[in-house]
Amino acid sequence: MVKHSYRTISITDKDIEKAHRNNSYKCVVAQAIARTIPDAHHIEVDTQTIRFTDRHERKAYLTPYAVQGYVVAFDAGDHIEPFSFQLRKPVPVRQPKLTSSGKLAHQARVRARRHAQKSGEDSKIAGREAYESVKTEHPGRVFEVSTGARMAPPRVFKLKQRTYGMRVLRINRQEQAEAAAQS
Repeated sequence: MVKHSYRTISITDKDIEKAHRNNSYKCVVAQAIARTIPDAHHIEVDTQTIRFTDRHERKAYLTPYAVQGYVVAFDAGDHIEPFSFQLRKPVPVRQPKLTSSGKLAHQARVRARRHAQKSGEDSKIAGREAYESVKTEHPGRVFEVSTGARMAPPRVFKLKQRTYGMRVLRINRQEQAEAAAQS
């Protein structure tokens, strides 16, 4: 018998006051998760998934349909009321781990950046140069998936700003109407 743990998240007026619009890290739902699950950090919420790290384990949940509408309404500037929802059945997350050569390169980068910051130099350039020199000495992949299969380093650039790509979404139509009115 598989036991599923359900987490009930209640959004309060305080969460609504503290939240920032169009921000995946500080939206209403993220504020409520941070308050409800004290060990949760690196919380990200969008219309597809709710992700956070809980006790060194990354968890991802599909965003419930009602919460999707709630997030879109909040980002659109609508008045919203407190409510609650449940997070059910986490989606499996594959976490990349550093290989031994990746760990050496990362340590060299951190050391070089700290040294550059103390001496007033550009820490990003110093870190990149140190990383590249260690990678040439210790060739090999930087990341591997926890299942043992190797993979390339992730090429993901996350922004705090939450945007919606669908033109037909209500929040985008409002912006289009405002732009048309100004011109």
